[in-house]
Amino acid sequence: MSHRLSRLLIIFWVLSFLIISPSFADDQPNIIVIVADDLGWADVGFHGNEQIATPALDRLAAEGVQLDRFYTTPICSPTRAALMTGRDPMRLGVAYSTIMPWQNNGVHPDETFLPELLKTSGYQTAMVGKWHLGHAQASYHPNARGFDHFYGHLHTEVGYFPPFASLGGKDFQRNGKSIDDSGYETFLLADEVSRYIVERDVTKPFFIYLPMLAPHTPLEAPADLMAKYADLEDERPPSRSEMADRTRLISKMSGRGSARPVYAAVVDAMDQAINQVLETLDEQGISDNTIVLFFSDNGGATYASGGADNSPLRGGKGDAFEGGIRVVAVARWPGGNFPREAGRAQSSP
Repeated sequence: MSHRLSRLLIIFWVLSFLIISPSFADDQPNIIVIVADDLGWADVGFHGNEQIATPALDRLAAEGVQLDRFYTTPICSPTRAALMTGRDPMRLGVAYSTIMPWQNNGVHPDETFLPELLKTSGYQTAMVGKWHLGHAQASYHPNARGFDHFYGHLHTEVGYFPPFASLGGKDFQRNGKSIDDSGYETFLLADEVSRYIVERDVTKPFFIYLPMLAPHTPLEAPADLMAKYADLEDERPPSRSEMADRTRLISKMSGRGSARPVYAAVVDAMDQAINQVLETLDEQGISDNTIVLFFSDNGGATYASGGADNSPLRGGKGDAFEGGIRVVAVARWPGGNFPREAGRAQSSP
């Protein structure tokens, strides 16, 4: 098995063992898995970033474990397929590309997904956000893969503001029914997760999968956050990925502004959404017995329109260099026994 997938697949089996093990039968932890979309390695405070405010992620890192050797695939759908099935995406037919709106493939219905396993152990399950694992038939959809509740979109690049459309087709739903919720997409997802937690069946543990659109392109953010980062200087070093650095050079030479300020605004909004989820756990008194795992689906997009920074790692999204496959990741379980230094890197990048 490729080393870049090993940590991601181990997460699947560890979560499965924790829940199915008889020793946890009387006090099963709640689980929230949050996946960012194209977050840069250097774009969080606990990795030394001082340009973008990420207090919620910094809190998770301070109260939990930094998984500094956490590897994924270099693009979206394969990582999500590995997370949901615990299998190498090479075996699932989604290893080399993402699933685009005009394609009819998906992860085969015979594959067992993580929420299906959790449901057999009494969990209530919800998915809020971006799916990207198949859309052409109902058997590919979240509600058919073990999720009791689905709020979000099946595709990527639906935009951060209404009408949430992909290639002109509206793509925002609740359990298979199109909806017209208005607002900033990142905040809508946080509102839905908070609502689900508050209105949950308190007699059962829950599993929430929260795959964010942020900070994927095309980048958009609320006006106040755009203003907050309007004067942010792009101080990123070269990514050392030839194609990405060429796009940045061409963009600069043509007089187009850097994507860094709007990218920072999108990351800030994502962090605010995560903070809302953490505060909801606090208010409900269930933070201690809730596992929160956060990671990016692949390295940050360092090309001109992406705005991310993976330094000192080389490359970014789409690359097999460290910057494309070694990602920001943290895990917190206050009432559990995560060793505080277990995930820390033992050598420099």
